[in-house]
Order: sequence, then structure tokens, then C-alpha cells
Amino acid sequence: MKNRTAPLLAALAAAVVGLPASAQSTTNVSVYGVVDTGVEYQRATAGSKGPATTRKEMVNGTNAASRIGFRGTEDLGGGHRAFFVLEHGFNSDTGASTFTNFFARKAVVGLGGPWVELSLSSHLTPAFWAQFITDVNTFGLYGNSGTMSAFALTGMLRASNGVNYVSPEFNGFRGRLLYTFGDERETAPKDAGRVIGVSGEYRSPTLSAAVFHQVRRSVFPANSTSSASNTYQGLTGLYNFGDWALSAGLTRFDPAGPSTKTSGVTTSLWMGAILRFANSDLRLNLGQIRTDLKGATDGKSLLVGVNYSYQLSKRTNLYVGVGQVDNNATAQIGLEGGSRAIPNNGLGSDTTVFGTGIRMTF
Repeated sequence: MKNRTAPLLAALAAAVVGLPASAQSTTNVSVYGVVDTGVEYQRATAGSKGPATTRKEMVNGTNAASRIGFRGTEDLGGGHRAFFVLEHGFNSDTGASTFTNFFARKAVVGLGGPWVELSLSSHLTPAFWAQFITDVNTFGLYGNSGTMSAFALTGMLRASNGVNYVSPEFNGFRGRLLYTFGDERETAPKDAGRVIGVSGEYRSPTLSAAVFHQVRRSVFPANSTSSASNTYQGLTGLYNFGDWALSAGLTRFDPAGPSTKTSGVTTSLWMGAILRFANSDLRLNLGQIRTDLKGATDGKSLLVGVNYSYQLSKRTNLYVGVGQVDNNATAQIGLEGGSRAIPNNGLGSDTTVFGTGIRMTF
């Protein structure tokens, strides 16, 4: 007897997402990537972890993180498609992998159509996209919105084991919703690592704006069997005047548990500008991060970034930039080159960095 179960399940799945039960498919697979390498001078003043230090290094991914990716789509008919993206990050200065897991940058498979884009596995979160579309640095160089918002503290840039929904665009508006299964622990707390995120976006030729709210469960107190929520929320915007544009953002991160002398609610406010020329651009960024502490002076950090990029061709550019963060005695916010952390010397340590490099995309 023939197995009739598989055809029935396939028909049912097609009905759920509005696909025809059978369709002639057309498959397209492409390879893409970025190679970004530069040299950098770093200076960190003395802090709680040690004396002043200086470094001269060859570095990776200041303008954009080096990566190689594979993207595939299959036409399912009726305006519907299946798709996948696999993306591997590497350090172009050493050749080493950026992450332990080979496709940790991105690994998704999903279905898309006129009314839905639904994908599974490892994703960039709604908060990332809300900040990315309104960042004059597009999460690269010194002083990007990831640095200005201390995004690294939240642990919510990427999320694995997730289901991601992206709505169709309607008159410039689009929504995103992410739910993950967390760390998939077998012991309590079983919800550790779970991320729930939602965002709303508006994009037009002149205005981009977004609002987002994300929650991540983490083990709290440490080494216990209970969990608590870390909450990250914000509002961002960018207005394009043609040859120049202005951006701004406000974010708030509330870590699990009550405020202490070393941990508390972090509020970030920043502004950015980009001036466009024939084959180049100049980007300016200024921001402040404040952490509310209990029983201690609140942490305060002032961040500045100035970057210049020159296009040699459509795919290759040279860049040069300088960044600085000034921390008071209870703050230790660090600089980033793109998403690469630049070390400091603990509480009260200020960091200055100068870098230049070349980026090529393919």
C-alpha cells in the first residue's frame, strides 16, 4: 500500500500558508560576503582593572563584519517562495572564525509570500533592525548606534532557536515579531535564554522611524533554578535631506533583578549626521549613556565618533575614523569598531581609538 501520509501533510502545510499544493519551482542560490581589514591605534587610560595601555593592531570588521554567506530562494508559484540564509563570520586579519558555531551569524529557513514571511532558527532581532535602518553608520565604524546604546550589554542582538515573522509593507509600515525557545535547557529554569521581541517600522525616501520592545529571560539569581526578565526598548529615527541626513535614538535597558552598586537601568541617547559628497561621506556621532546605580554615583559615559569613507568602486571603499568614550568613576562603557569590542581598563577608564582600513563586498 502506498504511503498517503506525506502528500496529505504537504497539502495541509500548503493550505496553512496559502500555497498551491503543487507548483513548478525555480531555484536560485547565490554567494555573498564582506572582507574588511584595517589597522588601529588604541589608547585606554587607567581604570579599576589596571594602568593605562596603548596598542597598535591589525583588526577586522571596523566598517562591516567580515563574512561569507549563502542565500537561496525557490519560487513556489502564486507569489510565494521558500528561502534560506546561512552566514559565517570570520576575522579577516587572522582567518579565525568569529563565533564558535560556524553559521552563528545567521541560519534561517522559511516561507514568504504576499502576506507573510515566516522563518525559523537563528535571527537578528527586531531591536537590531529598528536601530539598523535609522543608523547613519549602519552598525559600522566608530560611534554606531550599537555602541551608543550599549547594545552588547543586552545580549539581544541575535537570538537562536526562534520563530520570526515579518509583515508585508503597507504604505511604508512594517512589523516584526520574534519568539525563541531559549537555551532549551532540560533543568530549571527551562525558559532561560528565551527572547520575545516586537517592533514597528516606517520607511520612506525621506523618513525612517522605528519603535521596539524586547524581553530576554536569564538565570537569576546566578546559578539558581529561577529566571527573571531583561527588558530592552527604544525609539529611533532618521530624516534624509538629500545630501545630508540626521538620526537620533533613545533606548532603555533594564537588567534582571534590582539595581546595585554595579548594575542598574541603562538609558542611552544619541544623535548622528551624515554628509554625502560625490564619492565619499562624512559621519558624525555623539551620545550619552547613563546607568542608575543604588548606593553609588550613577555611571555616565560620553561617546563621540567621526568617520570618513571614500568609494573606490561600487563594492570597495577606504575608510578612516576616530572614536572616544569618557567614563566617570562608576562607568566602564567600551568603544566598538563595527561590532568588535575594543578593550578598556575597567571602571573609570576612557578609550580613544584611531583606525583606517579597506572594505570589499561581493
